[in-house]
Amino acid sequence: MKKILFLGTTLMLFILSSYAQDKVIEKSGKKPKWVNGLVKDYIIVSGTGADLQSAQQNALTLIKQQIVSAVAENVKSTSTLYTEEANYNNTVNIFLEKYASTTNTQSGKVPFLQGISLSKAEEYYWEKLKRPNKTITYIYHIKYPFSEFELKKLVSDFRMYDRKLTFQLERLLQQIDSVQTVEQIEGNMAQLASLKDYFMDARQDQCNLGISQYRSLLNSIELVELESQLSELKYYLRLGNRPISTSKKPIVRSECARIGSIINNADNVIIQYDYENCYEDPENSILVKYHFGTTDVQKLFYFDVTASKTSIFLSDPLYFKSILKDDNMVTKAVLDLTLQSKYDSPFTIEKVVIEWKGLSPIIIDNIQQNFKGKGSHNLRLNVNQPISINETSALGKTLPVVSGYIYYRSSANGELMSYRIYNQSYTTDW
Repeated sequence: MKKILFLGTTLMLFILSSYAQDKVIEKSGKKPKWVNGLVKDYIIVSGTGADLQSAQQNALTLIKQQIVSAVAENVKSTSTLYTEEANYNNTVNIFLEKYASTTNTQSGKVPFLQGISLSKAEEYYWEKLKRPNKTITYIYHIKYPFSEFELKKLVSDFRMYDRKLTFQLERLLQQIDSVQTVEQIEGNMAQLASLKDYFMDARQDQCNLGISQYRSLLNSIELVELESQLSELKYYLRLGNRPISTSKKPIVRSECARIGSIINNADNVIIQYDYENCYEDPENSILVKYHFGTTDVQKLFYFDVTASKTSIFLSDPLYFKSILKDDNMVTKAVLDLTLQSKYDSPFTIEKVVIEWKGLSPIIIDNIQQNFKGKGSHNLRLNVNQPISINETSALGKTLPVVSGYIYYRSSANGELMSYRIYNQSYTTDW
C-alpha cells in the first residue's frame, strides 16, 4: 500500500512541476491542504484534461488504477504464504498487472471495480489553468477514502470471484465430451465468450480453445433417418456415436410435398407430410435444416411416392402344361404366368380366374404367393379343374387368346386389387 501511495505522490509531483508556470484563472474554491499530498487511508490523485469533465474522468481512472495496483501488490505479497497456491497467485498477479494498464476500458467487467465512483469521493478540488502557450487545461484533484480494511476486503473479493470464474472455466471444458443437448453446447459457448472477455491471461486462450471445440461439436452433428414410411419421416440427431437432442424446430422444405406437423420427441423428430402433389420422381425429397449459432446442419431425405403403390400386368403368353389327361379332358395341369410389377412394393397373389368363351371359368383360389420388387416374377399354379382339350387347345390356331382376372393384395396398405386378363395369348401342350 505504501508503495502505491509513493508512486501516486511521484506522479502528482510530476504533474505539479509540469504546470508550475501555468496561471490559475478559475478554481472550485480554496485549495485544500491534502492536494498533492499523502493522507493515511486515502488515495490522492490529480487528473488533467482539456475540459473539466475529461479531467474528472482521468482522475477517476487513476483511482481505479491505484486500487487495482494495490490489490495486485497485496496478492503478490501474500503468494508466499501458501506454497500450493503459488501458481494460482502468480496467474492472478499477472492478470492484475495487465489489468492495471487497461483499467479505463476493462473495469466494467470486474465487480470490485464497479463500486468505484465519484460519488464516494470525500473531497475534490479543481483548477482551470492557462498555459504559457495560451492553451487551457484543467486539473481535477480527488481525495478518495481507501483504508487497509477496504484493501483486504477487495483482495478477498477478487480472489473469491477469480476462483469462481476459474472453476466455471474448468467445468465448461470438462463438459465438452459429455454434452447431451444443442442448447447446452450453445449455452456453454456463451459462458466461455463471457469468461474470455474477463480473463486477460492464459485462461483467455483456454476459453478460445473451448469455444472452438464446442463449435466443432456443432459441425459434427448429423441427421440420421429411422424407420420412416411414406407420409411420415422419422429421424434423430447424432453426435459421434451418441444421440443428442434439441428443443429447436427445424426448417423443413420440399418442392412438392406439403409439410404438416413437426413433432419433437425426447429421442427423435417426426415430420408428417402430404405427397399428393408429387409425381413419380426419384428426386422427391424433404430438406431438414437446423441453424445452430453460426453452423447449419441439414440433410435431404428422399421419399418414393410409389412405395405403397402396387400394379401388375402380364407381358408374356400363358403356358398350360398337362399333368394328367385322356382323349377329351385334361384333369390336372400346371399354368405358368410371367407377372410384371411396376413398383417395388410387395404384393400377394390370392386368386386367378381363367375364362374361355363358352366354357365354365377355371378358378384357382387360396394361392397366397408373395412377391416383391419391380420387374418380372414367375407364378406357377396347379390347375385341378377339368379342361376340354378340343375347346382350349392352342395347337394349330393362329392366335389363341384367353381372358380372366388376377386378384392380388398390396402388402403396404392391405388393399385388394384385380388385373383384368383380356384376350391374352397362350400356349398348350395338348
